[in-house]
Amino acid sequence: MKLVRPINIGSLSLPNNLLMAPLAGYTQRAQRLIARQMGAALTFTEMISAYEVLRPGRITRKLLAIVEEDHPLGIQIFGADAAMVADAAARAEELGCFDLVDLNLACPVRKMLARGNGGAMLKNADLALAQIEAVRRATSLPLTIKIRRAFDDTPESAAMVQQILTGAARLGINAATIHGRTVQQIYHGKADWEAISHLAQLVDIPIFGSGDLMTAHDVIDRLTTPHLAGVSIARGAIGSPWIFREVLAMGDQQEPPQVAAAERADIMRNHYRLLIEEIGAYSAIRVMRRFGMFYSKGISRAKESRLALGRMTTAEQFEQVLQEFFEHQE
Repeated sequence: MKLVRPINIGSLSLPNNLLMAPLAGYTQRAQRLIARQMGAALTFTEMISAYEVLRPGRITRKLLAIVEEDHPLGIQIFGADAAMVADAAARAEELGCFDLVDLNLACPVRKMLARGNGGAMLKNADLALAQIEAVRRATSLPLTIKIRRAFDDTPESAAMVQQILTGAARLGINAATIHGRTVQQIYHGKADWEAISHLAQLVDIPIFGSGDLMTAHDVIDRLTTPHLAGVSIARGAIGSPWIFREVLAMGDQQEPPQVAAAERADIMRNHYRLLIEEIGAYSAIRVMRRFGMFYSKGISRAKESRLALGRMTTAEQFEQVLQEFFEHQE
């Protein structure tokens, strides 16, 4: 069987099994569109609270401003109240701009955990499954969940996640993404792909693995994991969106195309332009400073370029940085 191949998530048919994972603060529309241009089959919004889906403020209204070319698209929702999360999923379907609903049961951020959100749901199978059941009843859209391999490293925690995953499959979810770290690990240590494989064999739904997918070679290697349907690429696609293009080429036994200096600069220009269209010039330059730090990875004078990117405040300064540090690489 080919490592990179078409796949279905419920009624949603995807051309390949490479997903762009949702990342708070990073998977704005601009990042999603660029990932799509490079070959990502499915992308997600940033994590959005159920309350904000139902009563969107200014920032959330921007997150929900979907353009025609931004499909297929999943909305990732979180919340501790099952009824509210179900209402949010129903509302997302009513909006007509989403192709899939994803429930976040994985986020390890302390503030989320303190409120019973995200990864905290993995500590109580009854609560997690009640939420999944309520959402499944509320929407006809394909439904997926994002979990971690456990809340902590105890056998009891691993058993709890198994109970949640197998129960969710019986309730009718269409796929799941499993991050190979525990919630308590946050992003420290290495992702455990053997644990992902063990969980994947327990259910008869597509399982996507996530964690430490930083290069195309990492992705190809992890696509050989037994029982895995595909991968969900997170940090490895930030500042390196061409990772999808590279994996697609390697999946076809081809040499992945190199990213020339001029192309990297043009991708950054396009990213900035898309950010301006999405959030306006004032915010775009500030967001681009953050992304620029990732785009600098692997270039000569990387440290100097990061310092220059961190200081820029105008489009003219951004262009100067591109010309000085990115377009003239040896």
